Amino acid sequence: MRNAVKMVKLIAIFTVLANLFGCKMPDLHMLDGPGMEYVDSAYRTEYANTLPFDEIEEYPYCAAAYLGKGEEGKANCDVYIEKQFSSLPKEAVEKIEHFDCGGEEWYLIIPRWPVSNDILLKDTGEKFAENNGAPFVVVCSNNITIRSLAQGNRYEYTPQIDENNRLICTEDVWDITEYND
Repeated sequence: MRNAVKMVKLIAIFTVLANLFGCKMPDLHMLDGPGMEYVDSAYRTEYANTLPFDEIEEYPYCAAAYLGKGEEGKANCDVYIEKQFSSLPKEAVEKIEHFDCGGEEWYLIIPRWPVSNDILLKDTGEKFAENNGAPFVVVCSNNITIRSLAQGNRYEYTPQIDENNRLICTEDVWDITEYND
């Protein structure tokens, strides 16, 4: 027993001395299994991997772009999608769904992970659409809530703009409106 106490004291002394002389522990990384480092891009959708999620400090659940109102939004939609997903096969781009929830504002929503997302109409509470992590375009006017369950957490987001036609975001949403400009 005395030898164990002496050993712990000796290790503590060496640790203190090593810290005094500039030795430091290596950076620790989140592991994704025995001996594996967590790599977020391995779990993201192919659509989300067209964005530099790894280069931003925040940890948003999705990216959103305000595309404009009415005909301007409709015209910007195809151009933005074509630029954003130019590295993906044409079939993948054609799978992007469009939902008209009534209104004039056009938004592109790109979930980070392939998780359950649904769109609820605020006034009736009915589920308007559901997808499994694929991006989608929604036309609305502050009348919907997008719900997602990701990494064991639930988040909700209502796409809307402020008086200057800028996207209003939360910490869970990354504004990529000007990303492709």
